[in-house]
Amino acid sequence: MIQLVVGWVKNFFELPGKVEQFKPVETLTDSQSGYKFEHFETPTPSQRGYEFEHDELKRIMVRLKGFETVELTDVSGTLLTPDSIDERFGKDGGIDCVIHIIAPTERGAKNVATRLRNIIVNGDY
Repeated sequence: MIQLVVGWVKNFFELPGKVEQFKPVETLTDSQSGYKFEHFETPTPSQRGYEFEHDELKRIMVRLKGFETVELTDVSGTLLTPDSIDERFGKDGGIDCVIHIIAPTERGAKNVATRLRNIIVNGDY
């Protein structure tokens, strides 16, 4: 049915039967352009995983910078900073991060915990 309609429109409006073909523009290579292209190795899945976790943790740290009652540490209690994240590689393939809420009252801690939960669950970082 579609072919019938297309054929009718083509004959009715006397459209040319042959479509012009355009050749693509020639792609410049590194010898023609003078640019030096560096060879990058494809990262392994574990390297991509570490990079993803490092980026996510840095984004969370930047988002939580204004929270004075929140500290990010590793399992052993060492304070994590954006500069120290790139040097962290967990034995199990992940970065261990513990979020500590240090508030003077329990109600304040609950409020901060709710805000943190919403930030992480909604991806607002």
